[in-house]
Amino acid sequence: MKKILFISKYLSTDKSGFESRLAHLIRLFKKNNYIVAAITSSNSLEKNNFKKKYNKKIINNVDYYFINEKKNYSLFSITRIISWLKFEYYLFKFDFRLISFKPDIVYISSLSLITILNGIYLKHKFKSKLVFEMRDFWPYFLYKTGKFSKYNPFVIALGIIEKIGIQQSDLIISLIPKIKEYLHYRKFYNKKYISSTFPVNKKLFVEKFSLNFKLDRSKFNICYAGNFGFDNYLEEVLLLIKKTQDKSFFFHFIGDGSQKKKLEKKYSNLNNCKFYDHINYKNLHSVLSKMDCLILSFGFKDKYPTFGYELNKLNNYMMSSKPIIVIGSKKNILKNRGEFIFVTNNNFKLFKKKINFIKKNYKQLLKIAKKNKYRLLKRNNPNEIFKKTQKELIKL
Repeated sequence: MKKILFISKYLSTDKSGFESRLAHLIRLFKKNNYIVAAITSSNSLEKNNFKKKYNKKIINNVDYYFINEKKNYSLFSITRIISWLKFEYYLFKFDFRLISFKPDIVYISSLSLITILNGIYLKHKFKSKLVFEMRDFWPYFLYKTGKFSKYNPFVIALGIIEKIGIQQSDLIISLIPKIKEYLHYRKFYNKKYISSTFPVNKKLFVEKFSLNFKLDRSKFNICYAGNFGFDNYLEEVLLLIKKTQDKSFFFHFIGDGSQKKKLEKKYSNLNNCKFYDHINYKNLHSVLSKMDCLILSFGFKDKYPTFGYELNKLNNYMMSSKPIIVIGSKKNILKNRGEFIFVTNNNFKLFKKKINFIKKNYKQLLKIAKKNKYRLLKRNNPNEIFKKTQKELIKL
């Protein structure tokens, strides 16, 4: 039986109210008698009073090692980037004798891309196999969105790190659907890879009727819930709402992010919009289930990635069994994800027409939404994702 060391700066367990994809997989590996341990940041554990730099906690019978770091920094700040570098430094200094086994596999999950450098070091230290889980394609997304030049020194540096990481890895696991095409784009033609997705745990999607979130039922309530980042293209949605000026629709915007204050300041005067703070993941499903419709935006500038999207946010939406309206090109979402209502042109009259179409055909669209949910549960079954991953790890 293989021994696996999992490393990710962001690794939330169910003890924090939200179990991330990787924590769910780790739990399944443990359940199936693998010897596992995990190293992550203290910020992955919502409630902690760590005093020491390195701290061990047993969660779901798994040894988790938390590297203590500063709390409450902005998701989009220099402080966050510094925190990545500090995490890597203290990971490098970690006393691996604390772990009760020598790993056969070092599994790196890469929202912070530079962790793969420590992964390469540990591969050679333990003479183990290296698995590189690419949760996003950095720096591809940075220059694809047009926010950064392809020749920006930071982008170039990330590109070099990613290329070395791919080169040194024995298996690539991607959360972006068209990983084969991406590897070819990066000039890798013979790499072992699998495309994976987010496990959907049905136990997390239970309505809590005690939750106090009141809606005006005389309105058609439409909700966005998620990040307010520049690549969520919410200004395009808010401009459509501003131009539409239909008081029979009411729009709810839930979440945090770098653009939140700017957008709230600019559009909070709209009489059919309301902005809310972040809602805890375990309560979010109850809120989404109360809405009439949910909305997702990719913008109108055709910035859809060549290699596809695999959005956990969309999974949360689909679990609510509500119609989903999508702003942007149909190419943003793979056809096997389900049936959605698209607004493909930046035209407020079309936007209004689509919403009225949903209202008029609501019972029929609710049936489609339920089919979307059924398809999601089949596609994102945790045990099937585990079996697929396990099959590839056995081959290493």
